Amino acid sequence: MKIYTILILLCISCSSIGKKSSCNENQEFKTEFFKNIKNIEDQMTKVKNESFDSSLKFISKYTHVSFNSMNNYARTYPLGIFEKDKEGWLKWYEENKCNNIQFK
Repeated sequence: MKIYTILILLCISCSSIGKKSSCNENQEFKTEFFKNIKNIEDQMTKVKNESFDSSLKFISKYTHVSFNSMNNYARTYPLGIFEKDKEGWLKWYEENKCNNIQFK
């Protein structure tokens, strides 16, 4: 019984040795992308400043931002729309992270 366990573990470890990760993730881009999402989240309940707009513009270079939803009397980013957009941003990142995303 012990020999079978050892053989199985050996086979699993040997099969994973030859495999190389094909993901080429740009860590600098990842840091900047998620820093901008965090900035937007932090300012959702506060008075928006220039960095809020800057973060939205950065993200919009790569994925969809619902700027039209902010054309309201209060010039706010409705929470429900933000949450839907954020879901799309995260999905976009997951789909593209291994493509060595470059800054635009």
